[in-house]
Amino acid sequence: MTLLSVTTYSLGVLYPPNLYTLIYPRVAPPSPDKGSVQALKDAAELERQLWELPLVQDLARRSHPLNSDTVPANFLGPNALSSSTSTSGGSSDEASGGLGLEEELTHYMARPYLNLPESFSRHSLTAGLLQGPGRMAIPPLLFVRTDEKAITGVMHLGRSICGHDGIVHGGAIATLFDDAFFRTAVANFPARIGVTAWLKIDYRAPTRADQFVVFKTKVDKVEGRKVFVSGQMEDVEGNLLVQASALFVQPKYAHLIKSEEREKHFLNRPAAIARTLEPVGENADMQ
Repeated sequence: MTLLSVTTYSLGVLYPPNLYTLIYPRVAPPSPDKGSVQALKDAAELERQLWELPLVQDLARRSHPLNSDTVPANFLGPNALSSSTSTSGGSSDEASGGLGLEEELTHYMARPYLNLPESFSRHSLTAGLLQGPGRMAIPPLLFVRTDEKAITGVMHLGRSICGHDGIVHGGAIATLFDDAFFRTAVANFPARIGVTAWLKIDYRAPTRADQFVVFKTKVDKVEGRKVFVSGQMEDVEGNLLVQASALFVQPKYAHLIKSEEREKHFLNRPAAIARTLEPVGENADMQ
């Protein structure tokens, strides 16, 4: 055995490939310009990979399809166009993608950050700055439980939102949790609006860039104007990366800043779901 092979073996034992690439990340080319041919090609490839994830395929089979009236065709997923008529009042069989078992539909799908007016997105961190090549090249895919008290979200995090090169910035992760928690809490507010009172983050492992991650969030407790939420972020293999919890509060001046456009964006319900949900009254318990 040569000295080179012994040295290589020893280095491999002491510094496994995962650890090595964590310390010395591979050099990545700059992200393509937004809207460029390469950016569109990259987004299409990520979209294909997204819908091939086993978790996505499993949840999609049990979910009401995306609303083709608000989601562009390139983000509807495979075969979604043929079943999306249910969002405009189709049968339960159409809504289940041909399953014919309405009781099996435990979630509905949504894609946030789409169709927002430029006047809103250009000043938004999550809907504007964090969107695009190298950041979130495609919009997240959300599976919202039909009682709107839990969400499983799948998103791709790119190379251009790092702290240490190759590792997603902890501040970016906290921002994404804040956004995910609000989406989980919003349907439980009488006025459909709330603000973050506190947010606790427990980083359990480095989150590598250029990978799909899974957010799992749920409502733990509702007390009048207060909604307590918790959740975690995993990689697609189920390895725990981050745990978090938060308290959101509906402000007393909520009626002054209530926006139907904002509410529509954050709820983003298919018509088949919106018809079945009981609205929370404006005069609900506000203690």
